[in-house]
Amino acid sequence: MRHYLSAFLFFASAWLICGCDAVPPPAKKPPVSQPAAKKPAASPTARDYNNSGTVYLREEKLDEAAAAYQRAIAIKPTLVAAHHNLATVYVMQGKLGEAIKAYRRVIELRPDMASAYADLGRAYGFAGRLDEAIAEFEKALTRDGTLVYAYYGIGVAYRHKRMFPEAIAALEEAISLQPDFPDALMQLGTIYRETERLAEAIAAFTAIHQLNPNHAQAHHELGECYTQQGAYREAVAAFERALQLAPDADETRNLLRVARARLARQK
Repeated sequence: MRHYLSAFLFFASAWLICGCDAVPPPAKKPPVSQPAAKKPAASPTARDYNNSGTVYLREEKLDEAAAAYQRAIAIKPTLVAAHHNLATVYVMQGKLGEAIKAYRRVIELRPDMASAYADLGRAYGFAGRLDEAIAEFEKALTRDGTLVYAYYGIGVAYRHKRMFPEAIAALEEAISLQPDFPDALMQLGTIYRETERLAEAIAAFTAIHQLNPNHAQAHHELGECYTQQGAYREAVAAFERALQLAPDADETRNLLRVARARLARQK
């Protein structure tokens, strides 16, 4: 765009020079040159404001991002991207009521948009409205059966409802679609540990460790599993590694002391 403007100005200047050469010289006073009329600058469009909002969002300037998205919507109330982005900002600000309204508006405009239902489900989940969250995640899956985060959201909601078989089924579906999904593996492993299915829990946390050897929480959870099994040597090693990665983790440090004490009693 900048190169186009430069070329336009060059040709305008050339035309003015030729025009002056064709005019006979004045007898007395040179004519007062009138400045060329400037083309008024175009007003920002809805998409311009939406793009500005995204820049603010990346810079974590949430108030400015929200204001920009709101300006975009004021100009073009049907701009789906602006409604969706505004909802995301509201979630990040903890304004869950506003986020839910904004996601619902997205769905009104694009009822076929599976990810909008999943995002609405996430907002309901953050608000503690778990049944409504599950319902929205399921609506998302009726539109796109491969939406990994919808299965994940269902799994997390059922876990908080203490409905572990349903949670496990949803999380396993998410992992089958995306095996390198540490958050889903963490949720699944935690359920297995809480229900004393320790071998399966260890397998889940080990899978996270294989994906990311520096995942402190995975090492911590392995330490808890080994402690429950009475495998204190392995527990100490896991807690020590977790503490190396997260030195300020007081819970890990306390559990490490317990595991070391029990290991010493075994000797």
